[in-house]
Amino acid sequence: MKITKSRIIFFAITITYNLLLGLYLKDFLVLSQTLTAFYLLSALPPFFLLIETRSRALRAIVYIVLMLDILANLLYFICCRRLLPVMTMLLLVTELMYLITSANRLHKDKLLTKICVLTVATLILVLIVFAYNFVRKPEAPYLSNGGATLWDTQTEDLADEICTGCETDEEKVQAIYQWIIHNFDYDYDYRAFIQYFNVRKTLRTHKGVCYDFSNLFAALCRSQNIPCYVVDGTPYDRSAASHTWNRVYYNNSWWDVDVTNDTTSIANGKKLYGFRKLECTTALDKDYYITKIY
Repeated sequence: MKITKSRIIFFAITITYNLLLGLYLKDFLVLSQTLTAFYLLSALPPFFLLIETRSRALRAIVYIVLMLDILANLLYFICCRRLLPVMTMLLLVTELMYLITSANRLHKDKLLTKICVLTVATLILVLIVFAYNFVRKPEAPYLSNGGATLWDTQTEDLADEICTGCETDEEKVQAIYQWIIHNFDYDYDYRAFIQYFNVRKTLRTHKGVCYDFSNLFAALCRSQNIPCYVVDGTPYDRSAASHTWNRVYYNNSWWDVDVTNDTTSIANGKKLYGFRKLECTTALDKDYYITKIY
């Protein structure tokens, strides 16, 4: 039985979508192994559309693999607050529904079909394991590019420019800190349905909230190979509120720094938070209950 015209059209649409997405993300894909893995997890499943799976067993394999792919993207979205998984999940769910509704009668499959299905399924499963290890267990989260803190080549060029003339990590950190607090404004009108860090938008608008400023500070520091964490927390007396700041490493010590607080303090003529030395990376904060360090 030949592959239907509608399936070929749907395949062409999904491949075009993934090509456009790849062009948009090309700078990030070069730098981020995590993002590359999740991009491939959206680019490979459309090839199932070109394989006519007539047996119940092969269709079950395809359905299970697609569902695992959807779950992997959901995990990426929850852990790293990225918008990409939402876009790919919609595509994957649509593909899964299309395959279910267009299921054919049971017939014995040819050997080539079985090999194709198992090959694509294996590649997707390997990518899921690979992506899981980067999302959940990055080797050096304080230096990684591809989780919640994602930057591109232009960000690296900017960091090099900001740190021109700096010889030590402390000088680089101070240069990045001063550049942010003097060049950005807090966006009091920001109302996000899905909160995620968009380095291009933040640098273009020179506006943002604590989540944007902290991830930008981390991106600029990490691109200079300076260890830097992003920290989420809630005030001890207001659990409904939330805040994000940084912990950065230089001079053999970890330091707390709140670029958002100091950005607004500069604008309002108030005292700066500055840098506060910590005993260790996971040290407690006197004002906030720490919910996540990444």
